[in-house]
Amino acid sequence: MNRTGNQWIARIRLWVVMGAISMTSMIAAAHSASTAWLSLRVQDSAISGSWEIALRDVDLALERGLDADGNGSITWGELRSRRQDVESWVLQGLTVLADHVPVRMRVDRFEVSTVSGIECLRMELHGTASQSVEALAIEYHLLFAEDPQHRGLVRVSSAKHPEGVPGILSPDRPRFALDLGHAESASIPAFVREGVHHIATGYDHLLFLLALLLPAVVIRGESGWRAAASFRPVMTRVLQVVTAFTVAHSITLTLATMEWVRPSPRWVECCIALSIGIAAIGNLKSRVAPGHCVSGPSTWQRIASIAESRPWLIPFGFGLIHGFGFAEGLRELGLNRSNLAGPLLGFNLGVEAGQLAAVVLVLPVLFWIRGSKLYRNWGLAVATWGIVLMSAGWGVERVFEIRVMPF
Repeated sequence: MNRTGNQWIARIRLWVVMGAISMTSMIAAAHSASTAWLSLRVQDSAISGSWEIALRDVDLALERGLDADGNGSITWGELRSRRQDVESWVLQGLTVLADHVPVRMRVDRFEVSTVSGIECLRMELHGTASQSVEALAIEYHLLFAEDPQHRGLVRVSSAKHPEGVPGILSPDRPRFALDLGHAESASIPAFVREGVHHIATGYDHLLFLLALLLPAVVIRGESGWRAAASFRPVMTRVLQVVTAFTVAHSITLTLATMEWVRPSPRWVECCIALSIGIAAIGNLKSRVAPGHCVSGPSTWQRIASIAESRPWLIPFGFGLIHGFGFAEGLRELGLNRSNLAGPLLGFNLGVEAGQLAAVVLVLPVLFWIRGSKLYRNWGLAVATWGIVLMSAGWGVERVFEIRVMPF
Protein backbone atom coordinates (compact mmCIF):
# COMPACT_ATOMS: atom_id res chain seq x y z
CA MET A 1 0.00 0.00 0.00
CA ASN A 2 1.36 3.46 -0.86
CA ARG A 3 2.21 6.14 1.66
CA THR A 4 -0.96 8.15 0.99
CA GLY A 5 -3.12 5.10 1.66
CA ASN A 6 -1.33 4.42 4.94
CA GLN A 7 -1.86 8.04 6.01
CA TRP A 8 -5.59 7.81 5.34
CA ILE A 9 -5.84 4.55 7.29
CA ALA A 10 -4.04 6.24 10.20
CA ARG A 11 -6.42 9.19 10.03
CA ILE A 12 -9.53 6.99 9.94
CA ARG A 13 -8.21 4.93 12.84
CA LEU A 14 -7.58 8.06 14.89
CA TRP A 15 -10.97 9.58 14.08
CA VAL A 16 -12.77 6.38 15.10
CA VAL A 17 -10.87 6.12 18.39
CA MET A 18 -11.15 9.79 19.34
CA GLY A 19 -14.82 9.81 18.37
CA ALA A 20 -15.46 6.79 20.58
CA ILE A 21 -13.68 8.44 23.51
CA SER A 22 -15.64 11.68 23.01
CA MET A 23 -18.99 9.87 22.74
CA THR A 24 -18.24 7.85 25.85
CA SER A 25 -17.47 11.04 27.77
CA MET A 26 -20.65 12.73 26.53
CA ILE A 27 -22.83 9.74 27.40
CA ALA A 28 -21.28 9.53 30.85
CA ALA A 29 -21.76 13.23 31.41
CA ALA A 30 -25.37 13.10 30.28
CA HIS A 31 -26.26 10.59 32.95
CA SER A 32 -26.59 11.54 36.59
CA ALA A 33 -26.83 8.58 38.93
CA SER A 34 -30.31 8.10 40.39
CA THR A 35 -30.57 7.30 44.10
CA ALA A 36 -33.34 6.86 46.68
CA TRP A 37 -32.92 6.54 50.44
CA LEU A 38 -35.06 4.12 52.46
CA SER A 39 -34.77 3.88 56.24
CA LEU A 40 -36.88 1.43 58.30
CA ARG A 41 -37.14 0.80 62.06
CA VAL A 42 -38.62 -2.35 63.58
CA GLN A 43 -40.08 -2.38 67.10
CA ASP A 44 -41.90 -5.59 67.99
CA SER A 45 -44.60 -5.78 65.29
CA ALA A 46 -44.41 -2.13 64.21
CA ILE A 47 -42.44 -1.12 61.11
CA SER A 48 -41.88 2.55 60.40
CA GLY A 49 -39.43 4.74 58.57
CA SER A 50 -38.89 7.22 55.77
CA TRP A 51 -38.33 7.08 52.04
CA GLU A 52 -36.70 9.90 50.09
CA ILE A 53 -36.81 9.93 46.30
CA ALA A 54 -35.42 12.63 44.01
CA LEU A 55 -38.21 14.79 42.58
CA ARG A 56 -36.67 14.54 39.12
CA ASP A 57 -37.05 10.74 39.31
CA VAL A 58 -40.69 10.97 40.41
CA ASP A 59 -41.34 13.37 37.54
CA LEU A 60 -39.65 10.95 35.12
CA ALA A 61 -41.59 7.89 36.26
CA LEU A 62 -45.12 9.29 36.51
CA GLU A 63 -47.31 9.46 33.46
CA ARG A 64 -47.65 13.12 32.41
CA GLY A 65 -44.98 14.01 34.99
CA LEU A 66 -45.36 16.47 37.86
CA ASP A 67 -44.76 19.75 36.04
CA ALA A 68 -48.39 20.47 35.12
CA ASP A 69 -47.81 23.94 33.68
CA GLY A 70 -44.62 22.95 31.83
CA ASN A 71 -42.53 25.82 33.20
CA GLY A 72 -39.61 23.56 34.14
CA SER A 73 -40.21 23.87 37.90
CA ILE A 74 -42.11 21.50 40.20
CA THR A 75 -44.12 23.36 42.83
CA TRP A 76 -45.51 22.01 46.09
CA GLY A 77 -49.00 22.49 44.72
CA GLU A 78 -48.24 20.38 41.64
CA LEU A 79 -46.74 17.66 43.81
CA ARG A 80 -49.61 17.68 46.31
CA SER A 81 -52.23 17.49 43.55
CA ARG A 82 -50.68 14.22 42.37
CA ARG A 83 -50.27 12.72 45.85
CA GLN A 84 -52.57 9.77 45.23
CA ASP A 85 -50.77 8.87 42.00
CA VAL A 86 -47.37 9.26 43.65
CA GLU A 87 -48.27 7.09 46.65
CA SER A 88 -49.71 4.39 44.43
CA TRP A 89 -46.57 4.33 42.25
CA VAL A 90 -44.22 4.36 45.25
CA LEU A 91 -45.92 1.53 47.14
CA GLN A 92 -45.97 -0.62 44.00
CA GLY A 93 -42.18 -0.41 43.94
CA LEU A 94 -41.68 -1.74 47.48
CA THR A 95 -42.63 -4.96 49.25
CA VAL A 96 -41.86 -5.36 52.95
CA LEU A 97 -42.00 -8.91 54.34
CA ALA A 98 -42.09 -9.72 58.05
CA ASP A 99 -41.19 -13.39 58.57
CA HIS A 100 -41.96 -14.00 54.87
CA VAL A 101 -45.42 -12.42 55.12
CA PRO A 102 -46.09 -9.17 53.19
CA VAL A 103 -46.89 -6.16 55.37
CA ARG A 104 -49.26 -3.49 54.11
CA MET A 105 -47.40 -0.18 54.26
CA ARG A 106 -49.03 3.25 54.21
CA VAL A 107 -47.78 6.79 53.69
CA ASP A 108 -48.52 9.03 56.68
CA ARG A 109 -46.48 12.10 55.79
CA PHE A 110 -45.73 13.69 52.44
CA GLU A 111 -43.25 16.57 52.12
CA VAL A 112 -40.21 17.95 50.28
CA SER A 113 -36.68 17.65 51.67
CA THR A 114 -33.06 17.88 50.51
CA VAL A 115 -30.59 14.97 50.58
CA SER A 116 -26.97 15.42 49.45
CA GLY A 117 -27.99 18.61 47.65
CA ILE A 118 -30.84 16.87 45.77
CA GLU A 119 -34.45 18.05 46.12
CA CYS A 120 -36.47 15.02 47.19
CA LEU A 121 -39.95 13.84 48.00
CA ARG A 122 -39.91 12.57 51.58
CA MET A 123 -42.56 10.14 52.82
CA GLU A 124 -43.01 8.59 56.24
CA LEU A 125 -44.02 4.93 56.06
CA HIS A 126 -45.85 2.81 58.63
CA GLY A 127 -47.01 -0.78 58.75
CA THR A 128 -47.90 -3.44 61.34
CA ALA A 129 -47.08 -7.13 61.18
CA SER A 130 -49.34 -9.81 62.65
CA GLN A 131 -46.75 -10.61 65.34
CA SER A 132 -43.35 -9.51 66.65
CA VAL A 133 -40.96 -9.45 63.69
CA GLU A 134 -37.99 -11.81 63.76
CA ALA A 135 -36.82 -11.50 60.15
CA LEU A 136 -37.37 -8.60 57.75
CA ALA A 137 -36.96 -8.63 53.98
CA ILE A 138 -37.30 -5.82 51.45
CA GLU A 139 -38.07 -6.37 47.77
CA TYR A 140 -37.39 -3.18 45.85
CA HIS A 141 -38.32 -2.43 42.23
CA LEU A 142 -38.67 1.35 42.15
CA LEU A 143 -37.32 3.04 38.98
CA PHE A 144 -35.36 0.02 37.79
CA ALA A 145 -37.42 -0.12 34.59
CA GLU A 146 -36.87 3.60 33.90
CA ASP A 147 -33.20 3.72 34.96
CA PRO A 148 -31.02 0.58 35.22
CA GLN A 149 -28.42 2.68 37.06
CA HIS A 150 -30.84 3.49 39.89
CA ARG A 151 -29.80 2.47 43.40
CA GLY A 152 -31.92 2.11 46.51
CA LEU A 153 -29.87 2.79 49.64
CA VAL A 154 -31.58 1.01 52.53
CA ARG A 155 -30.94 1.04 56.26
CA VAL A 156 -32.77 -1.18 58.77
CA SER A 157 -32.56 -0.72 62.54
CA SER A 158 -33.96 -2.76 65.42
CA ALA A 159 -33.22 -3.58 69.06
CA LYS A 160 -30.31 -5.80 67.99
CA HIS A 161 -29.21 -3.30 65.37
CA PRO A 162 -29.59 0.14 66.99
CA GLU A 163 -27.12 1.76 64.59
CA GLY A 164 -28.82 0.17 61.60
CA VAL A 165 -27.56 -2.23 58.93
CA PRO A 166 -27.09 -0.65 55.47
CA GLY A 167 -27.69 -2.29 52.14
CA ILE A 168 -27.63 -1.42 48.45
CA LEU A 169 -30.45 -2.45 46.13
CA SER A 170 -29.97 -2.63 42.36
CA PRO A 171 -31.70 -4.28 39.37
CA ASP A 172 -29.57 -7.41 39.73
CA ARG A 173 -29.92 -7.48 43.55
CA PRO A 174 -33.37 -6.09 44.41
CA ARG A 175 -33.74 -7.95 47.74
CA PHE A 176 -32.38 -7.14 51.20
CA ALA A 177 -32.94 -9.50 54.13
CA LEU A 178 -32.02 -9.19 57.80
CA ASP A 179 -32.34 -11.58 60.75
CA LEU A 180 -33.39 -9.26 63.56
CA GLY A 181 -32.40 -11.79 66.23
CA HIS A 182 -28.70 -11.68 65.39
CA ALA A 183 -26.30 -8.79 65.18
CA GLU A 184 -25.07 -8.49 61.60
CA SER A 185 -22.72 -6.22 59.74
CA ALA A 186 -22.91 -4.80 56.27
CA SER A 187 -22.08 -7.08 53.34
CA ILE A 188 -18.60 -6.26 51.99
CA PRO A 189 -19.35 -7.59 48.45
CA ALA A 190 -22.28 -5.19 48.21
CA PHE A 191 -19.96 -2.25 48.87
CA VAL A 192 -17.40 -3.58 46.39
CA ARG A 193 -20.14 -3.49 43.76
CA GLU A 194 -21.17 -0.01 44.87
CA GLY A 195 -17.56 1.19 44.56
CA VAL A 196 -17.44 -0.11 40.98
CA HIS A 197 -20.81 1.54 40.27
CA HIS A 198 -19.66 4.83 41.79
CA ILE A 199 -16.57 5.04 39.58
CA ALA A 200 -18.51 3.87 36.51
CA THR A 201 -21.08 6.66 36.94
CA GLY A 202 -18.60 9.19 38.37
CA TYR A 203 -17.86 10.83 35.03
CA ASP A 204 -15.77 13.59 36.61
CA HIS A 205 -13.42 11.03 38.19
CA LEU A 206 -13.22 9.11 34.90
CA LEU A 207 -12.40 12.25 32.91
CA PHE A 208 -9.66 13.12 35.40
CA LEU A 209 -8.20 9.65 34.84
CA LEU A 210 -8.54 10.08 31.06
CA ALA A 211 -6.70 13.41 31.25
CA LEU A 212 -3.80 11.59 32.91
CA LEU A 213 -3.83 8.66 30.47
CA LEU A 214 -3.90 10.70 27.23
CA PRO A 215 -0.21 11.77 27.44
CA ALA A 216 0.99 8.47 28.93
CA VAL A 217 1.66 6.94 25.50
CA VAL A 218 3.79 9.85 24.26
CA ILE A 219 6.90 11.64 25.50
CA ARG A 220 7.52 15.36 25.63
CA GLY A 221 10.68 16.43 23.85
CA GLU A 222 12.41 19.58 22.70
CA SER A 223 10.74 19.26 19.29
CA GLY A 224 7.31 18.22 20.57
CA TRP A 225 5.49 14.98 21.35
CA ARG A 226 7.01 11.71 20.19
CA ALA A 227 5.57 8.21 20.46
CA ALA A 228 6.74 5.99 23.32
CA ALA A 229 9.04 3.30 21.95
CA SER A 230 7.50 0.36 23.79
CA PHE A 231 4.63 -0.58 26.08
CA ARG A 232 6.77 -1.26 29.16
CA PRO A 233 7.71 2.37 29.99
CA VAL A 234 4.11 3.40 29.26
CA MET A 235 2.83 0.81 31.71
CA THR A 236 5.40 1.90 34.30
CA ARG A 237 4.22 5.49 34.01
CA VAL A 238 0.56 4.50 34.23
CA LEU A 239 1.23 2.36 37.31
CA GLN A 240 2.86 5.37 38.97
CA VAL A 241 -0.13 7.55 38.09
CA VAL A 242 -2.80 5.06 39.22
CA THR A 243 -0.91 4.09 42.39
CA ALA A 244 -0.42 7.72 43.40
CA PHE A 245 -4.08 8.51 42.77
CA THR A 246 -5.15 5.38 44.68
CA VAL A 247 -2.97 6.07 47.73
CA ALA A 248 -4.05 9.72 47.86
CA HIS A 249 -7.80 9.20 47.59
CA SER A 250 -7.63 6.25 50.01
CA ILE A 251 -6.15 8.58 52.63
CA THR A 252 -8.84 11.25 52.36
CA LEU A 253 -11.63 8.72 51.82
CA THR A 254 -10.75 7.19 55.18
CA LEU A 255 -10.32 10.55 56.92
CA ALA A 256 -13.65 11.88 55.63
CA THR A 257 -15.61 8.69 56.27
CA MET A 258 -14.29 8.56 59.84
CA GLU A 259 -15.33 12.26 60.07
CA TRP A 260 -11.87 13.33 61.19
CA VAL A 261 -11.87 15.79 58.27
CA ARG A 262 -15.09 16.87 56.59
CA PRO A 263 -14.89 19.73 54.09
CA SER A 264 -17.97 21.21 52.45
CA PRO A 265 -19.30 18.80 49.75
CA ARG A 266 -20.04 21.76 47.49
CA TRP A 267 -16.47 23.01 47.55
CA VAL A 268 -15.09 19.51 47.18
CA GLU A 269 -17.10 19.15 43.97
CA CYS A 270 -15.86 22.55 42.78
CA CYS A 271 -12.25 21.54 43.43
CA ILE A 272 -12.75 18.24 41.63
CA ALA A 273 -13.97 20.13 38.55
CA LEU A 274 -10.94 22.43 38.82
CA SER A 275 -8.55 19.47 39.17
CA ILE A 276 -9.80 17.94 35.92
CA GLY A 277 -9.07 21.15 34.02
CA ILE A 278 -5.62 21.62 35.54
CA ALA A 279 -4.62 18.01 34.87
CA ALA A 280 -5.78 18.34 31.27
CA ILE A 281 -4.16 21.73 30.58
CA GLY A 282 -0.78 20.19 31.29
CA ASN A 283 -1.24 18.09 28.14
CA LEU A 284 -1.36 21.16 25.88
CA LYS A 285 2.34 21.88 26.22
CA SER A 286 4.11 19.52 23.83
CA ARG A 287 7.64 20.82 24.35
CA VAL A 288 9.88 21.10 27.40
CA ALA A 289 12.96 23.14 28.09
CA PRO A 290 16.24 21.69 26.78
CA GLY A 291 17.38 18.77 28.88
CA HIS A 292 14.07 18.64 30.76
CA CYS A 293 15.59 21.09 33.21
CA VAL A 294 13.25 22.23 35.98
CA SER A 295 14.90 25.64 35.93
CA GLY A 296 13.73 26.28 32.38
CA PRO A 297 12.97 29.75 31.03
CA SER A 298 9.21 29.72 31.64
CA THR A 299 6.74 28.63 34.29
CA TRP A 300 4.85 26.49 31.76
CA GLN A 301 8.07 24.69 30.80
CA ARG A 302 8.92 24.10 34.44
CA ILE A 303 5.45 22.62 35.10
CA ALA A 304 5.71 20.44 32.00
CA SER A 305 9.18 19.30 33.04
CA ILE A 306 8.02 18.39 36.55
CA ALA A 307 5.00 16.54 35.16
CA GLU A 308 7.29 14.60 32.83
CA SER A 309 9.89 13.68 35.45
CA ARG A 310 7.41 13.08 38.33
CA PRO A 311 4.22 11.76 36.73
CA TRP A 312 2.87 10.69 40.14
CA LEU A 313 2.86 14.21 41.60
CA ILE A 314 -0.31 15.64 39.99
CA PRO A 315 -2.48 12.52 40.51
CA PHE A 316 -1.38 12.30 44.13
CA GLY A 317 -2.15 15.95 44.88
CA PHE A 318 -5.55 15.94 43.22
CA GLY A 319 -6.28 12.41 44.41
CA LEU A 320 -6.51 13.86 47.91
CA ILE A 321 -9.41 16.01 46.72
CA HIS A 322 -11.14 13.20 44.82
CA GLY A 323 -11.05 11.05 47.97
CA PHE A 324 -13.40 13.51 49.66
CA GLY A 325 -15.73 13.13 46.68
CA PHE A 326 -15.69 9.33 47.01
CA ALA A 327 -16.47 9.74 50.72
CA GLU A 328 -19.68 11.59 49.89
CA GLY A 329 -20.84 8.58 47.88
CA LEU A 330 -20.16 6.31 50.87
CA ARG A 331 -21.57 8.72 53.46
CA GLU A 332 -24.99 8.69 51.75
CA LEU A 333 -25.56 5.30 53.35
CA GLY A 334 -25.42 6.83 56.81
CA LEU A 335 -22.61 4.56 58.01
CA ASN A 336 -21.18 5.09 61.47
CA ARG A 337 -17.86 4.18 63.02
CA SER A 338 -19.14 1.00 64.65
CA ASN A 339 -19.77 -0.71 61.29
CA LEU A 340 -17.39 1.21 59.07
CA ALA A 341 -14.37 -1.05 58.46
CA GLY A 342 -16.03 -3.58 56.12
CA PRO A 343 -17.98 -1.10 53.97
CA LEU A 344 -14.95 1.22 53.71
CA LEU A 345 -12.69 -1.62 52.58
CA GLY A 346 -15.27 -2.96 50.13
CA PHE A 347 -16.08 0.45 48.66
CA ASN A 348 -12.41 1.31 48.17
CA LEU A 349 -11.71 -2.06 46.52
CA GLY A 350 -14.63 -1.44 44.19
CA VAL A 351 -13.32 2.00 43.25
CA GLU A 352 -9.89 0.53 42.47
CA ALA A 353 -11.44 -2.25 40.40
CA GLY A 354 -13.41 0.34 38.43
CA GLN A 355 -10.29 2.42 37.83
CA LEU A 356 -8.27 -0.57 36.65
CA ALA A 357 -11.08 -1.59 34.31
CA ALA A 358 -11.03 1.91 32.79
CA VAL A 359 -7.24 1.73 32.34
CA VAL A 360 -7.43 -1.73 30.74
CA LEU A 361 -10.05 -0.49 28.27
CA VAL A 362 -8.47 2.85 27.33
CA LEU A 363 -4.69 2.38 27.52
CA PRO A 364 -4.28 -0.27 24.77
CA VAL A 365 -6.34 1.89 22.41
CA LEU A 366 -4.23 4.96 23.12
CA PHE A 367 -1.05 2.93 22.70
CA TRP A 368 -2.37 1.68 19.36
CA ILE A 369 -2.78 5.22 17.96
CA ARG A 370 0.26 6.80 19.65
CA GLY A 371 2.36 6.64 16.47
CA SER A 372 -0.08 8.73 14.48
CA LYS A 373 1.08 12.27 13.86
CA LEU A 374 -2.56 13.30 13.90
CA TYR A 375 -2.84 12.13 17.50
CA ARG A 376 0.36 13.84 18.61
CA ASN A 377 -0.20 17.05 16.65
CA TRP A 378 -3.90 17.70 17.23
CA GLY A 379 -5.80 14.64 18.48
CA LEU A 380 -4.36 14.92 21.98
CA ALA A 381 -5.01 18.66 22.00
CA VAL A 382 -8.62 18.33 20.82
CA ALA A 383 -9.42 15.69 23.45
CA THR A 384 -7.70 17.81 26.08
CA TRP A 385 -9.62 20.97 25.19
CA GLY A 386 -12.85 18.98 25.32
CA ILE A 387 -12.02 17.88 28.87
CA VAL A 388 -11.02 21.43 29.84
CA LEU A 389 -14.31 22.88 28.57
CA MET A 390 -16.36 20.24 30.39
CA SER A 391 -14.37 20.91 33.55
CA ALA A 392 -15.02 24.65 33.23
CA GLY A 393 -18.75 24.07 32.72
CA TRP A 394 -19.00 21.83 35.81
CA GLY A 395 -16.97 24.35 37.79
CA VAL A 396 -19.35 27.19 36.95
CA GLU A 397 -22.37 25.01 37.77
CA ARG A 398 -20.96 23.94 41.13
CA VAL A 399 -19.68 27.37 42.21
CA PHE A 400 -22.81 29.34 41.29
CA GLU A 401 -25.32 26.47 41.65
CA ILE A 402 -26.73 27.07 38.18
CA ARG A 403 -27.12 24.88 35.11
CA VAL A 404 -25.05 25.91 32.10
CA MET A 405 -24.11 22.58 30.54
CA PRO A 406 -26.35 21.18 27.79
CA PHE A 407 -25.88 17.67 29.21
